Formats: sequence, structure tokens, C-alpha cells
Amino acid sequence: METKDRRTAQIAPDGAKLREDAERYCARAMQLGATDAKVIRTEDVIIDERARAKCHFPTCSHYNTNLNCPPYTPAVDEVRTLLSRYRYAVLFKIDVASGSLEDFNRASRSVIMNAVWKLESEAFYDGHYLAVGFGGVGCKDIFCPTQECQALTGKGCRHPFKARPNMHAMAIDVFATAARAGWTLYPVGTSCDLATIPSLSSIGILLID
Repeated sequence: METKDRRTAQIAPDGAKLREDAERYCARAMQLGATDAKVIRTEDVIIDERARAKCHFPTCSHYNTNLNCPPYTPAVDEVRTLLSRYRYAVLFKIDVASGSLEDFNRASRSVIMNAVWKLESEAFYDGHYLAVGFGGVGCKDIFCPTQECQALTGKGCRHPFKARPNMHAMAIDVFATAARAGWTLYPVGTSCDLATIPSLSSIGILLID
């Protein structure tokens, strides 16, 4: 049985090769259902304390309920340091024609979070062993919607290779970062008229070096 060739660990890979791999992950994101995907420098990933604050005000229903949401996610300064150790980010999104928030939430869960863990896994086996991804929605909605987060009890996460924080939980300003990539996002909430919004967008990110 033929097996896929595996690369050795990529220790500070050549910039051109790293960019080539990042572009390949963009193409892979599209295969996994993304509407668009782009490679950006990590300097264009915007970290802002106010993005994290939106987990508090108004308080998200998942706040303090799982290890991938605040107050358990890394401090903002730690996130800045983490980001500085990577050179490229693969940013990918799915656009959902304005219909219902239920359709949007389904797409966010099934496409974006699926792409996040699959891309991170593929990058790892390509030798980018420090690759890490974050999604557009919290993991609890997807993996443990009716169960207590087992990781909070010290028993370990039920889905350690799939569950990841969302970008806001990591203090990433999704709107500003998307703008750096040339994308326009529309704020969406329960009180907005969805008929006036061209599309609803959910975004994921993969960091590689």
C-alpha cells in the first residue's frame, strides 16, 4: 500500500518554500469549502485587547465554560509574543448569502472549524510542527454543546486535536485583519436586517513558520 511521503521537521524553513506551502494551504482551504483564502504576513494579523473584551461585554454564553474561551485563553501579551514567532498566516473565509443566522452558524461550524483542524494537521505532517489554527466560533458549540467541558475538570479535552479557540478569544481583531487582506466584513447580530447585508462571513486562520 502506497503511503504519503512525510517531511522531516522544518526548522526555520526557507522563506520562499514557506510561502509556497502557505499558498498550498490556501488552495486546500478552498477544497475544504472556503469561499476565499489568502496568505498574509503575521504583521497584518491585528491583536487588540478590545477584541477580547467583546467576550465579556456583552458576556458571551460560553464565557468561563471551557478552556478554549476566556478567561482561560492566553493573556493578550502572550498572544502577541506567540504571533511574533510566526512568519505567515493563512486566512480563509466562507461567505453565506444573507438568509438566516442559523445557516451562517451551520456554515461556520461545519466548514471553518473543519478546515482549521485539518489544515493544522496537514501542516504538522508537512514538517511545520508548530503550526496552529484558530476558528470563527468557539469549540463548545461544535463538540460539546450539551456537555460540561471535561478539560475544566482535569480529565482532558474530549477532542484535543480538533477543539481550538476562536479568533476573538485570542484577541485577534477579525474585522481589522480581514481588511488587511482586502476583505469587507459586515457586523451581524440578532437585531440587524439580514436582507440588507450582501453576505455573512466567518473566518479561520492558520499560523505557520
